[in-house]
Amino acid sequence: MVKVLFIIDFFKKRPAVLVFIATFLIYSPLLFNGYVADDSIIIEKNTFYHSWKNIPRALGEGSVFNFGNVHILNGSLSDLGTGKDSYRPISNLTYFFDYYLFHAKPYGSHLINILIHGVNSVLVYWIVNQIFSLPILGVFAGLLFSLHPIQSEAVTKMSIRADVLSAMFVLWSFYFWINFRQGEYSRKKYYCASLAMYFLAVFSKETAFILPLIIFLFDRVLVSPHLGLRQRSLWYIGFVPIFIFFLFLYFIVFPSPLATPNTFHWLGGSFLNHGLIMGYIWCSYLMNILMPWTVKMIPVHYCPPVPGLVSLATAEIGIAIMFFITGICMLWRNCKECIFFMLWYMVFYLPISNLIPIANPMAYHYMYLPSIGLLIVLSFFLQNIFKADPLKKYSQNLRNILYVTIIIFCATKTFFLNDDWKSDSDIGFAWIRDYPTDYEGYSLIGEQYFGIHDFKKAKEYFEKSVLWGDPIPYDILSLARCYMRFGQFSAAESLLKQIILRYPIYNQQAQQILEKLK
Repeated sequence: MVKVLFIIDFFKKRPAVLVFIATFLIYSPLLFNGYVADDSIIIEKNTFYHSWKNIPRALGEGSVFNFGNVHILNGSLSDLGTGKDSYRPISNLTYFFDYYLFHAKPYGSHLINILIHGVNSVLVYWIVNQIFSLPILGVFAGLLFSLHPIQSEAVTKMSIRADVLSAMFVLWSFYFWINFRQGEYSRKKYYCASLAMYFLAVFSKETAFILPLIIFLFDRVLVSPHLGLRQRSLWYIGFVPIFIFFLFLYFIVFPSPLATPNTFHWLGGSFLNHGLIMGYIWCSYLMNILMPWTVKMIPVHYCPPVPGLVSLATAEIGIAIMFFITGICMLWRNCKECIFFMLWYMVFYLPISNLIPIANPMAYHYMYLPSIGLLIVLSFFLQNIFKADPLKKYSQNLRNILYVTIIIFCATKTFFLNDDWKSDSDIGFAWIRDYPTDYEGYSLIGEQYFGIHDFKKAKEYFEKSVLWGDPIPYDILSLARCYMRFGQFSAAESLLKQIILRYPIYNQQAQQILEKLK
């Protein structure tokens, strides 16, 4: 009993330690997970990160890699450069340290991701505590952010570390700015630290570029400045050279192959359908955050179907927008701190909203940074839910019970969701379970069976992959090989001719297999 009281007293005095340890404990099973999906290609089998000599390439000409130039990755070690299609040198540099420290052992890369996520959770606690001056609210917000299942994808996939890393630098930059502002512009070291963190953030992932707007909104909404806008603008100017330098490198020197005009396309094939899908994705993210039990693994290239103009999905979008706007109006009168964090959510959501179509229309790791704002607002709402007169007498106990219940539920859901990321087979079966009409789960399982030479099972899953979507050419080639093994030569020939017509870079391989048929 004495030990229990000592532990409780310890965490009361050191709540940041509680947030960090809870994060580590829930995510620690990831240390036993292997490389999955792109992790294997970009980290495990990519010799680029095995030598410090390649660091200049990671900062320069080898920093952007076009996977369209890769024909087939046959499982052997290859130098693929950074393996990334965007200029993110800071994120890429961390993989060199992964190899140096852990020699391509997956537990090492998982450990780095978990530690970064733990630091981010502590930063959320510090920021909330500074703005609201409510330690218990800060602890709950930090734990809710840390253990909410919507964060699982960003933490578990090593190849998308850019999301957690850039979020860490964004949070540090904002935290330093708060300290700078609280010192009434006198603490210059915090100002310099904020600029430095912003630099690291934008070169970890490009979505961090919008942070200066968040800082401006913080000053405008929450702070009563003793300086006028013109005088305050002198401090904002420090962010401008970093922003311009980022744009110059990102769009001119090292442009992404996905940012070219010929890659632009409306979701659903038209402007109207694009708008409906945008609304559906936004509504889905919102529901996932507010109702964590709805979170499930999303296939990599998943795009929701177009909602009908008169349909339940469209009605849900309209209702969600109405409630969202009503909530903002209520918060504007009662809690300007919450208004700021709603603005945080909306501003950081813009780059991933498909306002300009992005390669993967929907993925939970995109929500890692925007969700911070909405989860803080949700924490504040739960903090005040029992303040009605009939419940005031019991409010503290009821609130504590609610906090514990929500945290345990989120932690449990996250724990089992993390387990689905254990291997490619687990991922594939999870995708098939949750998205039975999407081709990617069948494709992934087909590749697993093909790899162990179970061609009967591989054929079964590849056929479903072809049935439900537009599979990758490698799957069509593999299915053709399966047909050949079972004597279905005409079916194999038909697939190979289809590849030759649709995927010119696979012509040589398809022609070689056709030669064998003859």
